[in-house]
Amino acid sequence: MPEPRGLAKARRCLAKAEADLRSDDGLTQLVEGLAHLEDVIATGSRTAALTARNLATSYAARVYGRVRDIVVTDQQLPEPDLEHFFKVVLAFDQVGVELPRSSQDLKIDVVRRLIDLYYEGHPLERKRRALEELAQITGRD
Repeated sequence: MPEPRGLAKARRCLAKAEADLRSDDGLTQLVEGLAHLEDVIATGSRTAALTARNLATSYAARVYGRVRDIVVTDQQLPEPDLEHFFKVVLAFDQVGVELPRSSQDLKIDVVRRLIDLYYEGHPLERKRRALEELAQITGRD
């Protein structure tokens, strides 16, 4: 039995996204591919939906791993790159699939680094308040 068109489209988009993860086009391909998977999960057969869910989970693990490697190894990553990678990992929140255990930690780490950059040169009190707000939202210090 041939694979549903939505799965084939998703695979193409996700392969392009993974190959060009650092670019805006890569992010666009990721979002499009995940939308195709979400559609298959919602409207496809049980087998197709299961395949789509597994594919989304697999890509989430790989993409989160690559983003984590980049963010952790490059402590001088510029603000636009951090913002881009935050959008990349947030894209997976739109599809109801299991994310890697470390997904929340990675998001929080990226936001903390963005706060450091956004509040550079501002009074320390403003940065402290922003970090407190983040802690309230996440339930973590």
